[in-house]
Amino acid sequence: MNKKSTGSFSTWKPRTLTEIYGSKRNKIIRVYADGVYDLFHPGHVEQFKQVKAAFPNVYLIIGVCSDADTLKYKDCLPVMNEGERLKMIDQCRYVDEAYFAPPFFPTLEFVNYLKADLVAHDALPYNSPTTDDCYAIFKSKDRFLETQRTPTISTTSLLSRIINDLDRFKARQLVRENSSPV
Repeated sequence: MNKKSTGSFSTWKPRTLTEIYGSKRNKIIRVYADGVYDLFHPGHVEQFKQVKAAFPNVYLIIGVCSDADTLKYKDCLPVMNEGERLKMIDQCRYVDEAYFAPPFFPTLEFVNYLKADLVAHDALPYNSPTTDDCYAIFKSKDRFLETQRTPTISTTSLLSRIINDLDRFKARQLVRENSSPV
């Protein structure tokens, strides 16, 4: 789901964060960010806004993890299915391109395939089956753009709200189901 033409990349070479900060040119900076993006919320949007605000001309590519990979690596299915999550991401005005089912743990080869200069994520280590931090390779290559988490909201906090008030939500839903016309 590509929103903008990406042009020709026959001579593409990734730029490092240091090179980008040192450049006076207004070239497009291609940034990749990935996630499950379940229960799409303001924290997700805030991450995208941070990336877009980092440089004058950012092309943001978002990788939306598949249901199968989410189940495999997080041991649970998202509340929203992959089609719904992809549709939400694609409709976000900050996103230039949505990529479905990227590698669950990003690789340098995949990010280069997308011709992305940088990978954006918060700086906390993110464990994978092979490393303590799947973003370490990007950090070591100076191709990592740190974003800040929104402390007041997350998918986990939304799920906790639902679970903590489940009886009230069930009662509300029963009222709606019983009062809707057949």
